[in-house]
Amino acid sequence: MTRTLVVGHERTAGLGGLELGDVTWCTAHPGTDVVFPDPTPDDLVVVLGAPWPRSAMDWLDRERAFLTTAHDAGARVLGICFGAQLVAEVLGGRVRRLDEPRVGWFPVVPHDERIAPGPWFSWHADQLDPPSGSTVLATDDAGVAAFRHGRWSGVQFHPEMTPALLERWTVPDDGLRAATARHAPAAVAAAPGLLDALLA
Repeated sequence: MTRTLVVGHERTAGLGGLELGDVTWCTAHPGTDVVFPDPTPDDLVVVLGAPWPRSAMDWLDRERAFLTTAHDAGARVLGICFGAQLVAEVLGGRVRRLDEPRVGWFPVVPHDERIAPGPWFSWHADQLDPPSGSTVLATDDAGVAAFRHGRWSGVQFHPEMTPALLERWTVPDDGLRAATARHAPAAVAAAPGLLDALLA
C-alpha cells in the first residue's frame, strides 16, 4: 500500500473523495509552530490548498525546504490548489494573481485521455504557471489546470471535493452547495483517472 504524507493548511482540510493509500497528516496553519516531518519514508507527499494569505503563512520557507528534501529523496509529490502553486514555485515556475477569484465548478480541456473534462471544483485567486519542461495535462480559462514535472505534479482545482468536505469549509452560498451535490459524484468517479495521469 502507498505510504502517503498529506500536508494540510487548515483544521478543516480533508481528502474528500480521493483514495491515497496509508495516510499520515501534517497540518500547518497560523498560530502553530509546525515542524515538518522527514518525508524520506513516504512514497507520496500531497500538499493541499490553503485559505490564508501568504503574508500569514510564516512557515512557507520551511515548507519549501521540506519539499526540496522530498524531491531529493525521490518521493513523488502532488500539489493541489495552493499546494500545486507551491510545487510550481519550488521547481522554478511562478504564481500570478487572477483578475477575479475563481470559485465554483468549471470544465477543463484535457491534454491526457485519462483526465475527464469535468466540471471540477475550483476556489483560488492565484494561478500557477508551471516550470519549463513540464507536461501540461489540462488547461482551463485561467491557464494550466494540471501538470506533471518528473515525479512532481500539480492540479490547480480540487479533485477531492465532495458535499461533506464543502460543509467543513466556510461556504455561505447555497448555490455552491447545490452545484457540488450535482457535480461531485462524477468528479469522485473521475478522480482515479486524474491521479493516474498526475502520478504516472
